[in-house]
Amino acid sequence: MHRANRVPVCVTPERLMTFLQSRNAVLPQRYRDIALWYQHHGEKLKVRWDFAFFQMTLETNFLTYRRGDGSPGDVRPAQNNFAGIGATGGGVPGDRFSNVGSGVLAQIQHLVAYSGETVTQPVAPRTALKQRDIVESVRRLQRPVRFSDLARRWAADPRYAASIASIADSFYRDYCAPHDRGPIDSSAPGAASPRRGALNEPQGVPPVPRSAAKARGHVVARTIWRRGTTVTAAQGEQLQAMESSPAPPPPEPARRPPPSQDTARLPQPHGFLSGLQAIASSMQRHVAEWPISPPVPRPADRASKIAANN
Repeated sequence: MHRANRVPVCVTPERLMTFLQSRNAVLPQRYRDIALWYQHHGEKLKVRWDFAFFQMTLETNFLTYRRGDGSPGDVRPAQNNFAGIGATGGGVPGDRFSNVGSGVLAQIQHLVAYSGETVTQPVAPRTALKQRDIVESVRRLQRPVRFSDLARRWAADPRYAASIASIADSFYRDYCAPHDRGPIDSSAPGAASPRRGALNEPQGVPPVPRSAAKARGHVVARTIWRRGTTVTAAQGEQLQAMESSPAPPPPEPARRPPPSQDTARLPQPHGFLSGLQAIASSMQRHVAEWPISPPVPRPADRASKIAANN
């Protein structure tokens, strides 16, 4: 995260939990602080923790650990593995973590490796085993890592990024208004380390009406995080102003050019026939000056066309 790539103010752990429970009505009690864990570890390691949360909902099918057909996935709920770390397919369950907080930390650290930085003492065995290869591969991009870069890497699904963006858009549409977007205050209540029962008081946060909730989820979805990128305060304010500025007005229709001198000197004939005669005389005077390009020979068949291009 940096000044121009921040978690919107409308994203709070309470709202994320309300969003999660709307998709999983039988959410186990042990997950009640999971959104706070994403905020805690995400802010500490400077990772877009809102999209890490949306990635978790995709990987675990909103913590049901069920496939689309209802069958259980390779990862079991007791593993506290929220992003399929080490689950390489074919029934391989992947890594196991002792509690919810450790599982969230493992995912955030794995995302840090995918941003191009080496993690010291990673929680996940898979991160410790593969992070050198991961870091080397993503550094060759020479730009900020995007969710589209995780497709066929973190997951085999080529639409992995689009699926995460779709979940993010559904949250932003229901819980965020355009004027709600902005920086998150790290000193605000709830930004500290999660505590048991912290989400038990205000469980239901009223969503923003759909008519006023058209957030720019696709813009945020294109970039996960930009670690190591320096953005000055002036640049950040300029980017914010560009995002919040209204769309430019449509271009004015093209105006006809003024008549040339020759056209202006044309006689003003009386009657339809004399007018046609004046136009024909003008065309005859200028047709000799028109540039005529010789025809370009076209290849006779597809083979000759390919040979010409090569």
